[in-house]
Amino acid sequence: MTPKFLRSEAARFREMAEGATDREVSRQRLLAMAVDYDRRAEQAEQFRPHEQMQAADPEAAPEGVTGPERTGSSKKLRLSRTTGRKLVP
Repeated sequence: MTPKFLRSEAARFREMAEGATDREVSRQRLLAMAVDYDRRAEQAEQFRPHEQMQAADPEAAPEGVTGPERTGSSKKLRLSRTTGRKLVP
């Protein structure tokens, strides 16, 4: 889950707590859930910048070094287009 999603869920729980809850216990539970989502968003943000840096700015390869070599074999599964039925003319 992305930090943006987690923060939006926390805001949604806060709105629910402010709105139509008749019982204090329900309101406290919703607020606790909002705090939990905020905490999870903070944890996700700690790991996210490192991932974004790798994706946005890949390291330049030294001279004479190329990317990973591709072999002729593919690991993809190839399905036949025939169904095994004989066609009648």
